[in-house]
Amino acid sequence: IAAIRPGDMVFIEGTCGEPRTLVDALVEDKDRLKGTHLLDSRVIAGSPYADLTDYFHIITMHVSPDLRKGVAEGIMDFLPVSLTQTPSLFTTTVPLDIALVHVSPPDEQGYCSFGAVPGFNRDAALAARITIAQVNDQMPYTYGDSLIHVNDLDYLVEVSRPVQPWPEPTIGTEEEAVARVVSERIADGDTLCIGVGAIPEALLRMLTDHRHLGIHTGMISNSTVDLMESGVVTNERKAIDIGKTVSGAAAGTEKLFRFIHKNPQVEMYPYTYTHDANIISKFDNFITFVSAIEIDLSGQVNSVTIQGMQISAVGGQAEWVRGAAAAPGGRSIIAFTSAIQGKSSRHSRIIPRLQEGTITSVQRYDVDSVATEYGIAELKGKTLVQRADALISIALPDFREELQKARRKTD
Repeated sequence: IAAIRPGDMVFIEGTCGEPRTLVDALVEDKDRLKGTHLLDSRVIAGSPYADLTDYFHIITMHVSPDLRKGVAEGIMDFLPVSLTQTPSLFTTTVPLDIALVHVSPPDEQGYCSFGAVPGFNRDAALAARITIAQVNDQMPYTYGDSLIHVNDLDYLVEVSRPVQPWPEPTIGTEEEAVARVVSERIADGDTLCIGVGAIPEALLRMLTDHRHLGIHTGMISNSTVDLMESGVVTNERKAIDIGKTVSGAAAGTEKLFRFIHKNPQVEMYPYTYTHDANIISKFDNFITFVSAIEIDLSGQVNSVTIQGMQISAVGGQAEWVRGAAAAPGGRSIIAFTSAIQGKSSRHSRIIPRLQEGTITSVQRYDVDSVATEYGIAELKGKTLVQRADALISIALPDFREELQKARRKTD
């Protein structure tokens, strides 16, 4: 960490790949490093530097719960960028002085693996002036395109510590009901993009009766292990990467990390591959499942803001949706519970129109179908009136009359 100079731009690998030993040393050296810029890609709550804004200038690509207040108040900066476009920033508008990354020990040829999180971390490592790697014998060595040679790393810090686990989501009856609706649209032999979270996890657990499924996704979870070991996921009908589960990150616990270690049935790739719409379009019957915060009656989707406050990242939703639209037999399903609990009352996620300050994550003309616990609304090829009627039919019944009134005002 002594190689870092005050004022440097420091990239920190995130998700389950956070190099915590290096980060702890960085935090400990905060007095010397006052004024240093931290390019944060952390997703999991519990950031050790979130409260250190008197020392560090934090620029985040994912507004985790720890950073929401700081971003809203302008103390921290949010960098809106899609996953596929992120690597180009490291050599252009956001040049990196330092990259703190997390890899496995090198193999016989001197190649370390980014293991659980290839993401855009190798791009950062290769772009930075200095790369400091936490080399951990508990980081899985994965196949695909996740390797970097030790000659491309400037400092190696050996550790032996568990890989950062992904917190288990809380799945309620409503989330299970949404997942059940979506599961009915998945057929044997489909190739799936299912992320992480309560509804995705519930959906994965409901696919035990399916066969010959394939996976090409941004993140895999513990449930992926169960589906592969039970023979539900075989990847044998995929048009490319046949026989391989492909992902950009592994978000789970030790169960998942041990399963992907040197497992030839799992391949990890950078997001520039997993989220490439041109790659996605090659799959037959590709089904992408994404979540959202709310949708208005015209079909505009908001996945990143609540009352104008940024709460997550740009991510890769647009690529998934457009890739699925171009794939033969491809479908995209945006799914969420019909209502959300506020401080004192419930609020419908299906609303008359997006409010001022709300970001449109998926344009209405890209939306295929929308699912809640009350069914699926097919929006593709529908007029504005037809879209509104379809969405109202899957809203929480308590809000349907109000939504009908709002629709009539806009007719």
